[in-house]
Amino acid sequence: MSSLGSMNTTLKNNRALLLNSRKRKPFSSALGGYSREYTYRRYVHPEIFPHVLRRIRLKMKRQNRRLFRLKLCVASFVLGIAFYLLYQLHF
Repeated sequence: MSSLGSMNTTLKNNRALLLNSRKRKPFSSALGGYSREYTYRRYVHPEIFPHVLRRIRLKMKRQNRRLFRLKLCVASFVLGIAFYLLYQLHF
C-alpha cells in the first residue's frame, strides 16, 4: 500500500510544479541553465615549418623503435621463462 501513497504524492507534486511553472523561469538556477550565450572562438593553428615537422617525425620513429625493442625483449624473456617452466614440469 505504501507504493500507492508514494505514487499519489509524486503525482500531486508534479501537478503543483505544472501549475507553478508560469510563475518561475524554467531551469534558470539548475546547473547553470541554458539561457547563457556561448561565444565560440575558432582555434588558430600556429604555422609550423617543414624542418620542425621532420624532426618531430624522426623523433617519433626513434621512440617507436625503442618501444618495440623493449616490448620484444620483455616478450622473449616471459616466453623463455614459460618454456623453461614447461620443460621443468614435463621432465
